[in-house]
Amino acid sequence: MNQKAPIIIGEYHIIPENLPADGQLRLVFQPIDMTTYWRRCGLTANFVAGFYSYCYEESETKANSLSTIINELLENASKFSKAREGRINVELKQYGNLLRIDVLNVASKTLRDSFELFVNKLISENVEEMYFSTLETKEDGDTKSGLGLLMMLKDYPVRFGYSFTEIDADTHEITVRAIINVEEI
Repeated sequence: MNQKAPIIIGEYHIIPENLPADGQLRLVFQPIDMTTYWRRCGLTANFVAGFYSYCYEESETKANSLSTIINELLENASKFSKAREGRINVELKQYGNLLRIDVLNVASKTLRDSFELFVNKLISENVEEMYFSTLETKEDGDTKSGLGLLMMLKDYPVRFGYSFTEIDADTHEITVRAIINVEEI
């Protein structure tokens, strides 16, 4: 099995990979755990946000913003993963006031292609216009509209990068990387 080089889109390498972090937290989930008990995404997001925001002034506001961002990332990874054979890796690294959040999930080729197309659209189009257009055309029950990612880009000072790696023909790793200056949220 020859793993192909990842396709990188967006601001993935803002923080060099070899830069030592001031703090780090890793969590691993099976997507089925999150989709079966959906509240686990929110509980996990609240824990992680509290863990990283307690040392800041206005920590409750920062915790709420971080929780929203982390929850959206977890929900997306859960929805777009192979339910049983997949995994979701969440890695947070703190670099002073910068928090790097990597959420990796394992997806099928179809899901990967769809998300990669959406990400390329995010990079090339006006996010605010995309957000309102999606809001207007989204049908009830549509959970794959991209509205959560659009909301984060529109409402929070988050920089995103994306990595797409083919493991085999129908197994792909997708990493969404969010870089947040905690002082700015």
